[in-house]
Amino acid sequence: MDVNNWFEVEDPEEYGEEPWDFSEAELAFVAALRARAAYWQVPWAPSQVGRPEDESSLLVHISLLDEARRLVLGEWAVRFSGTHVRAGKVSDQFFHLHESPESGFFRASGTVEELAERCARWFESLLDRPVVRVEWPLKGGRHATHWEFADTGEVLVAQGSLPADGSPPAHRHQVRP
Repeated sequence: MDVNNWFEVEDPEEYGEEPWDFSEAELAFVAALRARAAYWQVPWAPSQVGRPEDESSLLVHISLLDEARRLVLGEWAVRFSGTHVRAGKVSDQFFHLHESPESGFFRASGTVEELAERCARWFESLLDRPVVRVEWPLKGGRHATHWEFADTGEVLVAQGSLPADGSPPAHRHQVRP
């Protein structure tokens, strides 16, 4: 894959804001992360680099999508602060993180290179997980649908109420290989 496809730096001037003022450590972290991503053998997903609303750290994030349905299934982010990172599943539009191990949250300290390596491995493992859309037909031609990681059954997004009788789904569609 082309290194330029991963972790593009957002342009705040598009939104009428001041340009980012990244530190040397932040620029080195992004460069190291992008260099590792250049060798990934995973399906592409949107990814960006910027700052959270409070501008407290460098923010690097990816989004898993069901492109056919134009639906974001989840976002995962790393907050880099010089010698440490916090990483996990995003909980809201401000890129706060679910701080539980069940949601993949972790903290790490180390050099820029060590942190970029750990975060690159973490992002790659997320992007390598297969995602399926599971559908149950309901009355009136509607469907209950949820998207899950196929390897664990962890539900990412749900729409509609699942049948109370516990009936198996009618369809399983691969969303991400």
